[in-house]
Amino acid sequence: MPLRWGVAGYGDIVRKRALPALLSLGETVTCVWGRDAARAQRTCDEFGAGFGTADYGKLLGAVDVVYVATPVATHLPLAMAAARAGLPVLAEKPLGVLPAPAERPAADELDDAHVGVAYYRRLAPAVRRALDLLSGRAIHEVVVDYRGPFDPGPDDPKLWRTDPALSGGGVLADVGSHRLDLLCLLLGEPVVTGARTGRRFPLGAEREVRARLAWPSGATGEVDTVWGPEPRRDHLRLTFDGGRLELDPLDSGHLRGTVDGVPVEEFLPPPANLHIPLMADFARSVRDGTAPICPVRDAAAVDRLISAVYAAATPLEEET
Repeated sequence: MPLRWGVAGYGDIVRKRALPALLSLGETVTCVWGRDAARAQRTCDEFGAGFGTADYGKLLGAVDVVYVATPVATHLPLAMAAARAGLPVLAEKPLGVLPAPAERPAADELDDAHVGVAYYRRLAPAVRRALDLLSGRAIHEVVVDYRGPFDPGPDDPKLWRTDPALSGGGVLADVGSHRLDLLCLLLGEPVVTGARTGRRFPLGAEREVRARLAWPSGATGEVDTVWGPEPRRDHLRLTFDGGRLELDPLDSGHLRGTVDGVPVEEFLPPPANLHIPLMADFARSVRDGTAPICPVRDAAAVDRLISAVYAAATPLEEET
């Protein structure tokens, strides 16, 4: 039987990915919630979904599972409200990054609830293949090199992503969180051995972060994430006992390198809508009562790592 989904949010990620994914999987979208009830209803009308509301309690009383895709500052309170109502909840990433000290004990409640976080790159076929090739091998070094354009104007609906009070941070909390999640998946949670930030937006979020990481195994990592005019780049490189692997660009499906002297050249493209396997996985986890691809405990490690990078960071250059 289809699950009855309640969707918190009506931005791009909901309209372009989440709702099309749920409907393509045969799931039922019962309710869309947002601060603007009329906009929530228009979203429902556009997709042939149920009803729109600005009353989160009405959503919680009408659904089997909740998907949260609102600004980052509201991920944690909305997820906690759903979990306290006994509902499974899938939240967009990052979960919270910097919850206030008073919120941390309450956030621990999520460990005992059915909560997942939308780190969908864990499901990418090239990533799964890389994990298979790396099984049982000691990783020595990881390098993340991301460059992408992002400079929203004052009337751009994405401007909130440049305000840390809403977004939890800048480029690292946004696109960087997915890449840090993959590093934690591969190696566990690292320590930060150095970090620098630079070139802030007027609302305060950083455009650039460089971080150095280290793991108890002896592995080291370099993470460079930039929002800027440079040519687009999204590179993940791993060196390990027996070879090296590169996913370049990360989302392309291209996997190259060598393993024990044997060349690797594979093309395993992800689906056009990356939320389809994510939603399918979470629906499976709800029906089976098993863990989703990224349980909340793993996502909390990414939040801690982002927070640690920000805490350790010094200015990369004179920030403007």
